[in-house]
Amino acid sequence: MTSLDLHSFAGVSQFLKHFWQQKPVVLRQLFPAFEDPIDEHDLAGLAQEDDIDSRIIKNQDGIWDVAHGPFDEFEHVCKGQWTLLVQGVDKYIDDVGALIEPFRFIPNWRMDDVMVSFATAGAGVGAHLDQYDVFLVQGKGSRRWRVGEKGLYDDVFPHPELRQISGFTPIIDEVLLPGDVLYIPPGWPHDGVALEDCITYSVGFRAPDTSTLANILSQTLAQECELPRFSDPARPSAPQPAEMSQEEIDTLKTMLKSAIDSDLFTSSLIEMLSEQGLPDFIPEDEISVDDIEAALVNGACFYPSPGNRPILPTGSVEGVFFVNGETYSYQHQDAEAVTVLLNMNNFSLSQLNKKPSLAFLKTLTTLVNKGYWDIQHG
Repeated sequence: MTSLDLHSFAGVSQFLKHFWQQKPVVLRQLFPAFEDPIDEHDLAGLAQEDDIDSRIIKNQDGIWDVAHGPFDEFEHVCKGQWTLLVQGVDKYIDDVGALIEPFRFIPNWRMDDVMVSFATAGAGVGAHLDQYDVFLVQGKGSRRWRVGEKGLYDDVFPHPELRQISGFTPIIDEVLLPGDVLYIPPGWPHDGVALEDCITYSVGFRAPDTSTLANILSQTLAQECELPRFSDPARPSAPQPAEMSQEEIDTLKTMLKSAIDSDLFTSSLIEMLSEQGLPDFIPEDEISVDDIEAALVNGACFYPSPGNRPILPTGSVEGVFFVNGETYSYQHQDAEAVTVLLNMNNFSLSQLNKKPSLAFLKTLTTLVNKGYWDIQHG
């Protein structure tokens, strides 16, 4: 347990040095005087939507069950000790997305979403492992969290869709109250049990594995009309038909490495990592470039839509940024405007040293018309 303040540079530095992907820690009152941005009734409303991922995990008389949304009604599934979990709530409710602010020292591309859960007294999802980092923010009520040492544990499936572990010896055994946060790195076993009706906000991070990256490469290459093929002119006679030389193996690997090192794959990789499945918040009336320019001149601010976390690459890929799986180009003269737009919680002319170009205004117009940014007039 620590009183690290992640709102300060010193606190962030200490956290990254001693805890991030190294060991779990309880951060007491990271959100002082915490007020829930959502309640269980709001959460139930989201769980009724077709395009929102939700589920209810319950344990009734020692029998586990899992039900998936959308839910027309809850009475028949909300029995025993149960938990309602809804994914990606930050994409729909801005105030839920604001819970990510203290953790923005981790870049956008590593952020996944904020899952919100409501649990009745005694409920949980059982002891389990996650393969990603997570900050568990305690909302209303209280929950007892137990965390064990990282290691190998036997899987248990009390239900076909519920992967748990047989148990562990806790090294952390703490009760979280509203505003407290528990950070858990990948692979550390944990088990949270609600001591009373409570809400938990899980700020999760993405960590693509090799299979995911290979799939991106495969999809990238599938878009090409003509790909390099292995060739072997001036080949010597094979000493034995079954032999495959190390040189031949290295040549094939080099072909794959060349594809990975290409600008095309780099762009496709970042594009897919920026995909967030943002909901449609398209304005009722289409906005023109003149509208955008007039709004900026008159002091309007532009705010990213809930859950919108763009990616601005540095290095070999220049002059482009990525939003929700889409690529946008910009001119060098607009680098300042793009940097402010993508990194700040709001954007206005007052933040810039010079007026952006017409090309930037056209791009901003497109972003607004797609619902990725919203205008609030001054």
